[in-house]
Amino acid sequence: MTGLINRQGVACLAGMLACVSTLVAEPAPASADAAADRLWKSFNEKYTQYSLSPLDAQTVDEKARAALIRTAGPKFRAWLPSRAPTFPELANAIMAEDSSIPKFDRIEQALTALLPQIDSYGHYKSAADIAQWLEAMRQTPGSVHMTLDQAADGRVLCYPMPDGPAEQGGVNAGAQLLAVDNRTAQGKSIDSLRLAFVGPPNSQIILKIKQPQGKVEELTLTRTDKEAPIVTTTKTPMGVTLRVRKFDKDTVLTIQHQLEAYPQPGRLTLDLRGNPGGLREEALMTAALFLPEGTPIGKFTTRKGVQTATDRDGVAVNPSSIQILQDGRTASAAEYLIATLKEGLPDKVTLFGKKTYGKSHSTVRVMLEGGGELAVTEALLATASGRSWDKTGIEPDRADKE
Repeated sequence: MTGLINRQGVACLAGMLACVSTLVAEPAPASADAAADRLWKSFNEKYTQYSLSPLDAQTVDEKARAALIRTAGPKFRAWLPSRAPTFPELANAIMAEDSSIPKFDRIEQALTALLPQIDSYGHYKSAADIAQWLEAMRQTPGSVHMTLDQAADGRVLCYPMPDGPAEQGGVNAGAQLLAVDNRTAQGKSIDSLRLAFVGPPNSQIILKIKQPQGKVEELTLTRTDKEAPIVTTTKTPMGVTLRVRKFDKDTVLTIQHQLEAYPQPGRLTLDLRGNPGGLREEALMTAALFLPEGTPIGKFTTRKGVQTATDRDGVAVNPSSIQILQDGRTASAAEYLIATLKEGLPDKVTLFGKKTYGKSHSTVRVMLEGGGELAVTEALLATASGRSWDKTGIEPDRADKE
């Protein structure tokens, strides 16, 4: 399937994708057992509806039974998934043996363990975690604009958002979080640590970190409730620097509007460091600003098959050269833009920095009955030639010196 993409249609396309991520769950029933049953039913419906490659219902049920036993506790280690023919029946059997943990909680624990087994990029966030985060942001919506990731060896790593308090305060991407307000980060869950960063605007937080170069530092950051601009442009002696923090709805229109002030930009520096991605249509439309009419600007595989997007607007911005700045947190839609520009304009585009994150797919997040959140893979991304960067990242032409 081939689609002709123009910039006027990007808001509609991006809006459709955004709507998928903001579905609202119906109120949970009063009965706790009924709420648990409805959660399981809701999961099956949404997983089947949104997953790019859903497993058949029988396989999902069997894997869910195995996950339920793994998370049920030592008392049930000898149980086999075949002890009951379906997940609901096994859940009832466990509850009959041990009702100390609510059935709803047991099913949430099982879903948390199940998702990585049926989707490499899937996850489930519990209703309690979602509610706690929303309440924290409602009461004290200040943050330092930094994401946390857990490395395979258990270390918690810091990745500041561009132009936020964490970056401006001296936290380098990939720094290890050692302590927050003199409380160790060791052994704490990612969700609990994220909550520790939320607080009243203008309040301070003390971080102890180990920078990627090995230096241990204690930094004081001030929380803010203000978002940095998603797109900024700066005139330089050699041309123009365009920094894009993420790809939200209408990002491409903002980029185009800001670059209209520089009809002859000369060398364009496109700064995508720390950009986690966002809406893939916005990234594709950004690439279309620079590519000739009729140029294939990427492929994505959905449940409808492989679709190819082709530029039909022609070149809107024509710099003499494009240098792209990237790092380990440049991901998803931002990587899509890099790969597309590099493939479409190989003689004009040069990549600087570090290897990118390596996420060549897009994920949809859906609210389930009871307030939990399901995330599953809904599309695979590739360049027009079919190149994927999943788990490998995109290597720079000129790497930063360590």
